Amino acid sequence: MRAMKRTAFSFGALLAVSSAAALVAQQQAAEAPATDRRVQTRPAVAGLHGLVTTGHPIASSAGLQMLLRGGNAFDAAVAVGAMAPLGEPEMNGIGGNGFVTLFDRKSGKVLSLSMTGAAPKGLKPAEMTPETLNAGMNAGIVPGNIGGYLYLLDRFGTMSMADVFAPAIEYAEKGYPIDPLLAESISRGRNNLARYPTTAKIFLPGGQPLKAGELLKNPDYAATLRKLVDAEQQAKAKSASRSAAIAAAFDRFYKGDVAQEFERFFRESSGVMRASDLAAYQPQWTEPLHTSYRGFDVYSNPSTSRGGFEVLMQANLVEGFDLKAFGP
Repeated sequence: MRAMKRTAFSFGALLAVSSAAALVAQQQAAEAPATDRRVQTRPAVAGLHGLVTTGHPIASSAGLQMLLRGGNAFDAAVAVGAMAPLGEPEMNGIGGNGFVTLFDRKSGKVLSLSMTGAAPKGLKPAEMTPETLNAGMNAGIVPGNIGGYLYLLDRFGTMSMADVFAPAIEYAEKGYPIDPLLAESISRGRNNLARYPTTAKIFLPGGQPLKAGELLKNPDYAATLRKLVDAEQQAKAKSASRSAAIAAAFDRFYKGDVAQEFERFFRESSGVMRASDLAAYQPQWTEPLHTSYRGFDVYSNPSTSRGGFEVLMQANLVEGFDLKAFGP
């Protein structure tokens, strides 16, 4: 969450790194004393025309590419969302859930987008255990993020899906050398990853976890993104509007052959998710939660987001205290 004078809003995955600032930060890190970990590891980065900040360099790069090509913040955010599952697959995925809080300058309103898929209707809660809720076929929910990205791109973006998905498709097909953190995560989760051949072939080639510096490729992920791009392009070829073309891609994922592939896989693996679960999903535009804090308006997501009720309540609780008096 970011507070701004008079209006505060948060939006995960916005925008672009200044090369000049990056060079300054690099120089500061090189010249800093060895004991100054703050400067060494997390230098502040400034930019004149926007920033992209994400959990992984390749995700930030995808967003920056959109800005350099004339796209806006929302084009960049969707490109980041598509790339993040490659850089941090243990943390991100188009099949996960997410939330967006944004300020629409044209209307002067703060909006919230809930990209949250539900549990399959066939799931029986009484039969679930802590272990099956944490991992396994029935721990999954209807993919929420990818539908939300398409809603965001449609309403506020300017670029095509072919444009915003291009960086992720290239990296998924050609691969990129993974970092030590991801290599450690793969090694730590190797038993779960080995349970499904489709997952093992990506992260455990030859039966062994990928090591730092080795290429991670995910051609199946690239193929899924290409299917969505193809649906968009086919709709455009029939003179469909931009919104209708994006809707065609949405329908292919949630009501077409991609949804049918979900059902096939879950049936074969004794899971309960069905194509009808995907067909019932829609992202939701809602009004965000709002409070005031020391003269600032603060907005965050409603629904199931911990960044909603929890953070705003905490802000209200501490507002009556002189925090500076407690020291650093």
